[in-house]
Amino acid sequence: MATREEIQAAVDKAKELLLDSGIDIDATAEDLIEWLETELPIPDIALGDVLIDPLLVVHELVEIDELLKVGLTLAKDVIKKNPEKVDDAHLKAAAIEMKIAHSIGAAEHLRARIKDMESWCVDKALSESRRAEYGGLLKTAKYYLSDLERKQPRGPSRA
Repeated sequence: MATREEIQAAVDKAKELLLDSGIDIDATAEDLIEWLETELPIPDIALGDVLIDPLLVVHELVEIDELLKVGLTLAKDVIKKNPEKVDDAHLKAAAIEMKIAHSIGAAEHLRARIKDMESWCVDKALSESRRAEYGGLLKTAKYYLSDLERKQPRGPSRA
């Protein structure tokens, strides 16, 4: 388990990225710990995996902040009891995560998350309209990635 100091440092870094993009949130390190201890319908990601990627911390903090804004508490069953509100928060968090990834030139992060988004677009547990919203986000993320690749070519490939 990560130390309290490591978690706080990761949250501080993510909040700095958010503030650089003009986004101020109230979610805290304690909120992040509580959020990652909620019951998930499908296993997601461990705290240690989130902490090593500031953009994933951004995503989780925005998601938490959105849920707190609509009056939800981060109880163990919040996801199971509020799937639509959680998915609304997830969509917003993913959009902000992609925007910040683009702004800091995180092409590899975009590449990895595009794969995740492709699965969201075909997830039968989601409504057709929500899958379409994820499709729009996927299109935006692909644009962001191509924009970064134009600006920062990867160089010759090795065969």
